[in-house]
Amino acid sequence: MHEFWRNPNAPNRPERYLEPIERSRLLLAVVEPDLRPDWTILEIGCNVGRNLEFFREAGAQQLTGIEINGEALALLRESYPELGSMATLINAPIEDVIGSMAARSFDLVYTMAVLEHIHPDSEWIFGEMARITRSLLVTVEDEHGVSVRHTPRNYRQVFEGLGMRQILERRLSGAESLSAGFVARVFKPAEEPAGAVG
Repeated sequence: MHEFWRNPNAPNRPERYLEPIERSRLLLAVVEPDLRPDWTILEIGCNVGRNLEFFREAGAQQLTGIEINGEALALLRESYPELGSMATLINAPIEDVIGSMAARSFDLVYTMAVLEHIHPDSEWIFGEMARITRSLLVTVEDEHGVSVRHTPRNYRQVFEGLGMRQILERRLSGAESLSAGFVARVFKPAEEPAGAVG
């Protein structure tokens, strides 16, 4: 799986992820009511940075992206130079870095069409995602698609089983380039630290 995303086939090449901006608008709309400029934000599987750029344009200043594909990060820096100069960008599989991140270190942790590609052997990262989330955890994932690269999961069951509390669920059928199985979910830690969004 890692090798595929380091060197994807033509339909999954990084440049193809620059265009579907409706996806990024959708993500921002889900988060925007709570979004604060001082939030620390982590995208797992940021690809070319289109989503992070939307958050930067909305005023977010502390942005981090993890991406396995070095070519995608190079395209991020070329396509969004301001984002490329300010964001912390980590070129590695999520499994290699998430365990070293401090508890509650990000106000917002999110994924879009990434967790569906996580192999069952790496499902331990879901607990790590919950651990590092301070205020909101957002998943925008295909929960029904099955292929050699897709593992269907109900992320409400996954993250509520890890002590998170779902506060929003939105079916995304009909959204630009998203299959009918896509669901946006927003979670909060069951016990929030002082100063977190209420």
